[in-house]
Amino acid sequence: MKPTPYTTKTGIQIGCNYQPPQTWEPSGDMERLQSSLLDPEYRPTAERFWDAILWTVSVAMIVMLVIGVHYA
Repeated sequence: MKPTPYTTKTGIQIGCNYQPPQTWEPSGDMERLQSSLLDPEYRPTAERFWDAILWTVSVAMIVMLVIGVHYA
């Protein structure tokens, strides 16, 4: 088999515009972005952590407010 481009007897070149298929590997960032766009339930772990901290502090502040009003 001759390498491309192959020139025929009539002068036509076969395969002169051939390009091998391009491959790519998605990065971790690309996969996380796609997951967040396609899955509405997707939330990163850091966001869950700060949500838990916010809820804990909010509940503690409300409890302290109620106790403070009760003893005032």
